[in-house]
Amino acid sequence: MSSSQELSNEDIQKMSSQFQQLQYQSDALSQQLDVVGASIAESDKAINTIAGFEGVEDGHEILIPIGMGTNIMANLSKPDTVIMEIGAGISTEKDLDNAKKSLETRKEELTKFHQTTQNNLNQIVTKMQEIESVVTTAVKAQQADQIAQQTNQGPMQGL
Repeated sequence: MSSSQELSNEDIQKMSSQFQQLQYQSDALSQQLDVVGASIAESDKAINTIAGFEGVEDGHEILIPIGMGTNIMANLSKPDTVIMEIGAGISTEKDLDNAKKSLETRKEELTKFHQTTQNNLNQIVTKMQEIESVVTTAVKAQQADQIAQQTNQGPMQGL
């Protein structure tokens, strides 16, 4: 970087602030990716569970996990019906095929959103790396200039 292209302290400060803002955005997107990833995994689990109930008849005995490694034995009365939340605390009954299709659609939407969010995060990280590189180069140049000035002034001070 030539002297005419060196960044001022104000420019470095602005870029540092921009870097910090991008860091906040990066952290938020990372958290969002974690939540969406967990939702995708939950979708897979529900889809696989529904697939496991295909062909099961009334009265089939199952274990229902209730948490902390504890299960309840139960008999299925309508194994071909799933109750799904559709939003705002409202649920609806669906047959296995329609429930599975709905879950697969939700999973596809979540996967697309996850990819878009990941792309946004990648762009932010790239921008952060660019800023870091420019600021690091500018700070090193300033330090080199200061050392050069001190070296040039040193012997003259004694005269």
